[in-house]
Amino acid sequence: MQRFFVLLAAVILLAVTAAAQVAHQHHPPESTGAYIRVLEDPDRSKWQNPEAVVEKLELKPGDAVADLGAGSGYFTLRLARAVGPRGKVYAVDVEQGMLDYLKRRAQAEHLANIQPVLAGAHDPKLPPASVDVIFICDTLHHIPDRSTYYPLLARALRPGGRLVNIDFHKKPLPVGPPIEMKISKADMIEEVKPAGFRVAKDFDFLPYQYFLIFQQ
Repeated sequence: MQRFFVLLAAVILLAVTAAAQVAHQHHPPESTGAYIRVLEDPDRSKWQNPEAVVEKLELKPGDAVADLGAGSGYFTLRLARAVGPRGKVYAVDVEQGMLDYLKRRAQAEHLANIQPVLAGAHDPKLPPASVDVIFICDTLHHIPDRSTYYPLLARALRPGGRLVNIDFHKKPLPVGPPIEMKISKADMIEEVKPAGFRVAKDFDFLPYQYFLIFQQ
């Protein structure tokens, strides 16, 4: 009987783990509101260091930026302030609920230079040569067919434009997705090469994430 309960506990643990991984992959956690609370957790700033991240981008007034996987606007609003009223930020996300929340937040903070973009799972829906910077943070590992996605990003960049990716190191961490979902830094660098991207800058000040800037 004791062995039966041990086996039952193991099965339940596996089921819960699998469910958590599916939830992270498709819509973490169980609702848009809950996901917003995770993204906007005040403790996130301790390891995400958003102000330093935006500073390293060296954005200029009037720049156009695409925040791919904008979510609740954690970085979108900071990017909008960095490029100023003459600049533009495309807030790209596949969740309409997130974009609705972000739009209300931008209006409340009087930021008129943010344009929500409802993307498809395989298409960021960015116009050709529309942005100077494509910014991606903790999102790329959600995209299933990245080999066909990177050329779309390359097409959206203006001459001299930059692709920025921040994502979790492929190892056990107290935050982020399961290891099997993560993309290692080395693999990510190789993945973008066919689309013409090469590493221009590699920052290592984030404790759980790599931070890469690419140019063509």
